[in-house]
Amino acid sequence: MVTSPIATLVQPALERGAIEEFEIGQMRRRWQGGEPLQAADADALFALQGRLAGRNPSFNALFEDMLTAYVLENGEPKGGISREQGAWLLSMLDGGEGLVANVAELELLIKLIETAGSVPADLASFALHQIQHSAMTGEGPAALGRIHFSRVVDARDLTNLARLLQVARGDKRRIISRPEADILFEMAEGCTGTNDPAWDGLFAEAIQAHLLATNDTHGLSISTPVKLDDHDSAWLSRRIQHDGIVSRAERALLALVDPRQMAATNNWDKSICQMI
Repeated sequence: MVTSPIATLVQPALERGAIEEFEIGQMRRRWQGGEPLQAADADALFALQGRLAGRNPSFNALFEDMLTAYVLENGEPKGGISREQGAWLLSMLDGGEGLVANVAELELLIKLIETAGSVPADLASFALHQIQHSAMTGEGPAALGRIHFSRVVDARDLTNLARLLQVARGDKRRIISRPEADILFEMAEGCTGTNDPAWDGLFAEAIQAHLLATNDTHGLSISTPVKLDDHDSAWLSRRIQHDGIVSRAERALLALVDPRQMAATNNWDKSICQMI
């Protein structure tokens, strides 16, 4: 039996598969009046969005606002997304084949990662995969609402990437994980069409920030050239040589690596220089 106040308001709409504006207003007023969301409320909101499939803009806005607040206010630490919350979000958002079910869920996912102080690596990779799929195939929720060619990072993709990478935070941005870095490299290798002009720089700075963090250089600005340890040098060399071509994005990244690194390790052999 449903006893949670917000879930009680959701139930009639869930049964009908549709929601009226006055019902959305009731939910927002109850929530803004200080009614804390409970787990049953969050589950009910996701269930209703599953029926509406992102087709109601007013509910989409409420869905995003309420669930963003619910996750970040209950995170550990507050303002972050805990591992438990990340696992729950993945269970609710994965609509099959690693993609969200609709654009409203995509917007919630991006908003959460854009604003969270900490994000579990698997949830962050799941979010980045949404944009990768859009760029590589021209399909999926992240490509809806516009003509999107395959193998192209377009302006909307770039905006979503910047939000996921928290670019607006500058040097305090979220540091991406190695799986996320691999996804970005897959995009750099696979997106060979007419990409948004800012893609190369965004890719290079994201990978540079990742390498600065993994090489214990947290105090350095991302404007500082990266000098790599052998492990990361080997990874970077392997990633750049993966398809036998140095893309424009990868060239932009190489410009941010300490030139002395080329001669400092056997991992940087002549093959990369020959491909450039």
